[in-house]
Amino acid sequence: MREIGPDGFRVFEHDARTARWAQAALESARETVAQEALHGPENLRHGKTWFVGVDALPNDADGCIKGVPLEGPWQDYVPQLPLNPAQLSVIYQGYPQQDPQESDASHRFRRDRSAAHVDGLLPIGPERRRFAREFHAYILSLPLNDVAASPTVVWPQSQQIMQHALRVAFGGRAPSDVDITQAYTAARKRVFEECSPVPLTLHPGQSALLHPFILHGTQAWGPETDTTGEGRMIAFFRPECAGGAPEWLATP
Repeated sequence: MREIGPDGFRVFEHDARTARWAQAALESARETVAQEALHGPENLRHGKTWFVGVDALPNDADGCIKGVPLEGPWQDYVPQLPLNPAQLSVIYQGYPQQDPQESDASHRFRRDRSAAHVDGLLPIGPERRRFAREFHAYILSLPLNDVAASPTVVWPQSQQIMQHALRVAFGGRAPSDVDITQAYTAARKRVFEECSPVPLTLHPGQSALLHPFILHGTQAWGPETDTTGEGRMIAFFRPECAGGAPEWLATP
């Protein structure tokens, strides 16, 4: 990936090609969230205020949806890779509510710290220890509807702290074999102390490109009223590095 700047993210302004794609994706998003089969607890979480929607959009491997190609200014910054079916993240008014099985500490972290995380570092096993399991080349965020509430939040320059801490923790070993829980938690704490969060309030036709190591999350829904009932819809693409973990660790 071409370096996107020291802050670890870049917001691109309205582009007519991106807006056409967002409109087509919005039609598919509405069809997706209307499917009763997807309304179980694996997709509707936090008191039914978040539709997780992993791999939910029916785009092609080049991002095309309903015959509309995925195009935009981010293409000058990223390698050409096969794209996963996009995540359709839908946040509803009142997010986040506390699920019955969710601890008070976990709920507070989601509410007060936007559930800040680095993608691909997954909690494994009954003790929920963190391991690197997905090695993304980049994160592309594409808003589908014009709802400003509960935006994605990023911690500028946090990618430098997180990437360095994990390189040290891996110590030349295969990343997927290393328990990084302690290193990850300590690095995240340092980010909170040194970096100030920035909300990415975007509108259809805009886009945001994120470094794969940047700490990010979803802000709690504020005082805004959702007059549409659709919630805030964003599509996310996270293609895997062609070179796997070594390329991921070397992301500029």
